[in-house]
Amino acid sequence: MKLTPEKLLSAIEKYAHTSDKQRSLTQKQIQWFSDPENVFLLISLVLALPKEAMTEIGDSINHWLEVAIAELALTVNKLPAETKQLFEEIIEQILVNTKEEFEINSECMLLCISILKRNQFHINTDITPLLDAPQSTDDTNIATFPKKSLDLNQLFKQFEIHSGIEFVDFFESGLSVIPHEALPHLLTEVAKHSWGIDALLLLTQYFEEPIALACAQTLDDCPSSAWANVSYLQLINLCARFNRHPAIHSCFKRWKKKAMSHHNKPRETAKIHELYVTHVDGNDCASMMMTITLDGQEYQMNMMLDFKSGIRESFMNIAPESTIPELIEELSNNSEAYVDFTPVSPDWLQQILPWIFSVQQNKHTPLDLNSLYWLSQLPVEWTQPEALELEHWSQKFGYKADLKRQDQNRLGITMGSSLILSWLAPEECLLKAKKPRDLLKLYYYANRELFIERLTYSASIEQYRLPPQAPYLVEQYLDLAYALRDPGLNRKRFALFDTLSELSFEYFYMEQEEEIEPQGLVVKVSLFDATPAVWRRIRVSNQLTLSEFHDVIQTAMGWENAHLFSFSFAGIDIPEEQYDQLCIGAFLEEVGDEFNYQYDFGDDWFHQITVEKVLPKDIIQPEVTAGNGMCPAEDSGGIWNWNYLLKLRKKKLLTEDEAEQLEFVGLSPSESLEPFDKQQVNKQLKALISQ
Repeated sequence: MKLTPEKLLSAIEKYAHTSDKQRSLTQKQIQWFSDPENVFLLISLVLALPKEAMTEIGDSINHWLEVAIAELALTVNKLPAETKQLFEEIIEQILVNTKEEFEINSECMLLCISILKRNQFHINTDITPLLDAPQSTDDTNIATFPKKSLDLNQLFKQFEIHSGIEFVDFFESGLSVIPHEALPHLLTEVAKHSWGIDALLLLTQYFEEPIALACAQTLDDCPSSAWANVSYLQLINLCARFNRHPAIHSCFKRWKKKAMSHHNKPRETAKIHELYVTHVDGNDCASMMMTITLDGQEYQMNMMLDFKSGIRESFMNIAPESTIPELIEELSNNSEAYVDFTPVSPDWLQQILPWIFSVQQNKHTPLDLNSLYWLSQLPVEWTQPEALELEHWSQKFGYKADLKRQDQNRLGITMGSSLILSWLAPEECLLKAKKPRDLLKLYYYANRELFIERLTYSASIEQYRLPPQAPYLVEQYLDLAYALRDPGLNRKRFALFDTLSELSFEYFYMEQEEEIEPQGLVVKVSLFDATPAVWRRIRVSNQLTLSEFHDVIQTAMGWENAHLFSFSFAGIDIPEEQYDQLCIGAFLEEVGDEFNYQYDFGDDWFHQITVEKVLPKDIIQPEVTAGNGMCPAEDSGGIWNWNYLLKLRKKKLLTEDEAEQLEFVGLSPSESLEPFDKQQVNKQLKALISQ
């Protein structure tokens, strides 16, 4: 969608007047910036923003630029390398054109360029003549640099710079825009501080080579005694191993020699307090969040692992006032992507990092500066590259091969996370395939090693999960990984690949269909394992989205909509982000079609939805035509406990404890049970639809 200046400014102004708690870009607004032209439009508008407008919407501009430029960086990563250079040239031209046509807002220009640089866009335009140097005598104003000397010590004190990584964050937030000729003065002052050596080492890996070379020169000019201030020798080792600038490669050996001659007292390594990780998705990426003590200070941190290129990036203290579980809950509520973070022990990281380091080394991928900082404080053995070997990992996990068990698991479906639904075949394979079985040869069997890695990674999560929940999953994942080693597998049935092939087809062609023809359905919603049976027969439209159908089920069954829920099809969870887009007609087309609904992930109330009849006309108003059995009470402990309580209620003499249990869930023998009331439910359904 191409934006107009008026539409974009209106959206930013509306955002600025929203309360802080509710202030966030919608998914639709974020998608605007998948079109680079909309990003360029935003940059043009911000550069020419009148200074008086900053009073009203200034705080919001930062967030919009952060989101838009981050989306531009994601777009660039999917395009040929020369595209990034083209985008950089366009942005540089925008800077020049804005100066010619309007009065550039110096504050906004510095903000734009610092965010662009944080996302590793090279901006080579000399910004000094573009700036309107303020008349202020404030010695901390970066816009005047290098026209007059900055009081750097005052800056460092004002912004509470106490470590190398804090200086790097400060540098990337504004100082990165200063002209390169001003760097020697700045870096010489940095070197005088106890944290200066760390800061300069980290900046030798900055993406702009002139800055890296200037840092290297400053380090060479430092007196030998200054190297006593390096926090961890491992920082030098990691910078050397993943160095992105060949021109300084020879420096690391002499720097390490200087540091070792003065670095006699080993520092305490990092301490990980809690760690949450996700399963690997279809792009072979996984995320982790942790709280960690680095150099005596506690941080929260999240990091992206990419098993095609290595550690992608680390973010530190995004919301320091929040706990990791709170961050995960917020991410789940605000994101359209499925989030499946699992708590694991720090031992998990000790096993995974050598594997990801081997990928990083083989792909020659540089490390971002935050990652260099925290990884340098881990035990040395955690950071030694070690390629994945299935046998070696099996020994670590105490896995014992059993051919009979392997065959059983090969014929079953092991899906420990609905994120595995992202393992569907790519579009280019689907376009070549005529039926699901074609995908087995075209994609799945052709990428056995890829799936061995994914399954082994999933096994590692189950091995170190806290608290342990399903230890058998470690065996199942590894059984499947070993089954993929069988050279004769393509002549056997492999249930996981069969299911993924069928779902790949189903989802692909579901997305191709512009519209599902409206039809009425008679469906039966049955509560699994309920004794006596609990079910409802409902007339509904196949156009209801999964979210809308959830509301219908809640009302028809008698639930209170107080817990989380999920839908699954063919044994695999449907991603939550599709609940507002997918209609039930995508799954329920003919008599006998069925899928499942789970309510309350603690009590686990499982429901089966089955099509009993397809009607010739669509249904406008959902209607319950029949039903049986009262709905269980919320938080009553699941179906088995509910069945037990119903039986207990018939007991003639109850203990005090038994009577309390029944009273708690509304089953006291002294009170009559209310039978299922079809008319009352249909009144509630009418009220629901009228909303």
